[in-house]
Amino acid sequence: MAFRLHLDRPRNDAIASARISPQAIGLRRAGGGRAHRAFTGRARRAFTLVELLVVVAIIGILVGLLLPAVQAARENARSTHCKNSLRQIGLAMLRYCDDHGGYFPATAHSVDEQYSWINTLAPYHEDVDSLRICPKDPWAEERLTIRSTSYAINGYIAIDDRPDSVRNFNHIKASSRTMTVFEGADSRFVEFYNEHTHSYSWFTKANIASKQVWKSVSGELQTDRHHLAANYLFGDGHVETIPAQTIQGWCDASYNFARPDPENPPPTNP
Repeated sequence: MAFRLHLDRPRNDAIASARISPQAIGLRRAGGGRAHRAFTGRARRAFTLVELLVVVAIIGILVGLLLPAVQAARENARSTHCKNSLRQIGLAMLRYCDDHGGYFPATAHSVDEQYSWINTLAPYHEDVDSLRICPKDPWAEERLTIRSTSYAINGYIAIDDRPDSVRNFNHIKASSRTMTVFEGADSRFVEFYNEHTHSYSWFTKANIASKQVWKSVSGELQTDRHHLAANYLFGDGHVETIPAQTIQGWCDASYNFARPDPENPPPTNP
């Protein structure tokens, strides 16, 4: 009998300890409700107006800082694309000269109205259409449709019987200083024959006397297409980016930079 009592006591103690009074249950429920409400309150807390305005202001500042950098990167990419196109044009032009006794391609006026100098380079490049247009040309699609070009060949090397003209590459003494292709002005009419310059008429005595050289040059060349500068192809195939201010200074100094074998340029003001 004593043995049974000894076994039953732990069972009765466990049952007693497992019993919870209604007051304890109520306290637990009340405490759990407060914790639940506190948690859900923190989870559903929204931004205040001040916090939202601060976030918007920070985003605006970041956009203001990044946007100029993005635009500058895009401009640099377009200028690089233009320079690469001119380099490829220069290589194709040198191969053309090799096959034609040193003579440069001619203009649409002197060959065929529908066959400008850029088209004559097609056999020397697998896709000349990818070279003929500068990505900054606002008339790019229109010029491509009529098989024209954003670039203009130097009239000194493409047209015969002009003062100081040199049609044959072998007759040029300083090919590294002789400009062969320019970036044509955006103001040009979108016509297939507007693919060369009248550079032989820029530095006439009349223009120099009346100080109209810069007006004549800027009417045919887009000297500020890339960051207030433009790309220029030279006879040896290299390309230089020259600021518009430098070109204008040469015009004011009556330095004929477009003539084959030009003298060394005059010093420019920094």
